[in-house]
Formats: sequence, structure tokens, C-alpha cells
Amino acid sequence: MMTITGKVIFAGGGTGGHVYPALACIEALLNKGKFDILYIGGHQGIENKIVPRFHYAFKKIWISGFQRTFTLKNFLFPLKLLVSLWQSIMILFKYKPDVVIGTGGYVSGPVLYTAAKMGIPTLIQEQDSYPGVTTRLLARYCNVVCVPYEEVIPLLKKVKGSIIVTGVPIRRSLQLPEKHSVLKEWDFRDDIPVILIFGGSQGAQSLNRAMLSIVPEIMKQSPIQLLWQTGEKNFEEIRQSPLAGEEGIQIMDYIHSMEKAYAVADIIISRAGAITLAELALVQKPCILVPYPFAAAQHQEKNAETIAGLGAAFIVKEGKGFEEKLTTALSTLLNDNQLADAMGKKWNKVYRPDASEKIATEIINLMAN
Repeated sequence: MMTITGKVIFAGGGTGGHVYPALACIEALLNKGKFDILYIGGHQGIENKIVPRFHYAFKKIWISGFQRTFTLKNFLFPLKLLVSLWQSIMILFKYKPDVVIGTGGYVSGPVLYTAAKMGIPTLIQEQDSYPGVTTRLLARYCNVVCVPYEEVIPLLKKVKGSIIVTGVPIRRSLQLPEKHSVLKEWDFRDDIPVILIFGGSQGAQSLNRAMLSIVPEIMKQSPIQLLWQTGEKNFEEIRQSPLAGEEGIQIMDYIHSMEKAYAVADIIISRAGAITLAELALVQKPCILVPYPFAAAQHQEKNAETIAGLGAAFIVKEGKGFEEKLTTALSTLLNDNQLADAMGKKWNKVYRPDASEKIATEIINLMAN
């Protein structure tokens, strides 16, 4: 059997939400053949910390994001864009890829645009329920656009090639252990529900402080246990609170084994980033989603609305009445096991474990055409 080979460039960065889908697709692609991979990132994005750990060839372009609030840095954006377009052309001429893949963010823009203009097959992968500006602009140039849900398709007005619903690619290594096998690691009892709280890798100050306020009252009404990722900034504040001394409450700045955390949880309270939601679709537990209110184009809010529309989660937005609404949502799930079970099962509607494999197949098809 002939081994599939080729040169593939991936471009995406700025946040983990653009980097991790690329890494999942690279992993799936390498399982299907022998490929030379080049990853293009920005000069300051989180990809500079993440990608080198995987030992893929890595190059940088100067581009950085355009800030939505006034800042002097925005005056440099046109120059950065022109330089990044030229850098992209030079990389493409030297590397001569068979296909170029973008996973969103400002890095994808100049790389995919120049690749499309040079006649190189291109694919862009969108993670959010409302496509980002990069995806909306590049869709008119790319051969394939991969989207997470059917609802995204009507939002892309100008598309050159095909739109394929693939879901959001997540790491294959996320395999959930049995709950009972990890309860003891955190000294949890098996007869009291465990609530997992996390606001992403950096935590979420407003969510942390709201939970700090409402948990004592909830504990008076229902026995609960907490596995609480605070993020580094709020860790000391939460660790020094009276709650930290309560039995069944585990507080940490960062949870390194999220597969164990997901397995032990009965209810999950989290932000609504695309990667988080893709992982929650695998986990299939009742959730309360608290979208980050300052996300670009309110994409977390739109992500959460898509999931809540399926009946798989409650949305609680920050703002007036935030703590009261959070208390109501959590109390409802704690007191209605039938509802909680039904919500968990409805995640199956968006569970697509083969997302990265589907995208890898599309990449190979582009190389063959």
C-alpha cells in the first residue's frame, strides 16, 4: 500500500483556541501518511510556547491582532500586514506546500490569502458558532471551509468552495477514566455530587468571586463537593477564603489532568470557548455556561446560545443579577437529577469525535486534486 506524502503548512495563533485545533488536525494527518509539517505563527501569540513542544518546524510572521479599542498599536497594523504578506510569500515560495491550512486568528489571514492568490489549495477551519472576521474574509478565497455546526453555514455569505460540517477537532489523548478510579485522588466521596468550576486556563475573576459568594448558601441547602480551577491570578484569594478549609473542596490554580476532572464531575460550570465546548460534548455532563463578555464579536455568547438551544446547558450571563441567576441554575441541577441527566445526553447532538479525521481527509483530497 502506497504511503501518502506531502508538504502541509498550518497557520493559526493568538489563542489556544486557534492552536489546539491545528495540533489535533496535524496529529490526525500524520496518522494517515508521512507529511512534512510547517507551522506558521505570530511573534507574540501563545503558539510560541505551545508548538515548539511538539517539534514541528515553526516560522513566525510579524502580524498581530487589530485591537477593538483605541490604542496606538493599531497605527502599526497596516505596516505589520504588508510585511506579513511579504513574509508569507517568501515562506510559500521556499517551502512549496501542497496545501495550506488556517485555523483562525490573525495569523491565518496573510498566509491563506497569499496561498490562495498563488494557486495553492487552501482550507480554513472555524471553531465558533459565529465565524470570526478572518474566516468571513478568507471564505471567498479558500477551497474548503470547515465549520463546527450546521447553523454556521448561513452566516458565511461569500464562499468560493465547499462548506463542510466537521465539528471542532480536539486532542485524541482526551480519554475519560472511570469516575470511581479518580475520586480518591481528590478525596471526594462517591455519594455527594462534584461540581467542576473552571474559567479556562487563566481562570475568570468574576466567576470565581460569584462562586465564593454563593457556595456557602448552596452548601446549606445541598451537600456538594467542589473541584475548582481558579487560574493563577485568583488562586491566593480563593485559597485563603473560609471555603478552602471545608471538606470536599479542592482548590487549585490549574488542573493538569482535565480528563480526570471531567470524569469526576457531576455538574460543570465553565466559560464557552469553542475548544471547551468540543471537550464538553465528549464529556456529556450537565453544564452551566458563563460566556466571557469581552470575547471578540461576543463569540462565546453565541457559542453558548447554540448549545443552550439544544437543551444541553444553561446560560448565565455576567451583569445584573449574575449571582442570583447562577444560584438558581446550580440549585435546579442539584435538585432535579432527571433534568441533569437529560441535559448531559443532549450534548450528543454536537459530539463529533472524528472532526480532526474528517479535516485530515479533506486536506488529503485537496492534495490529490
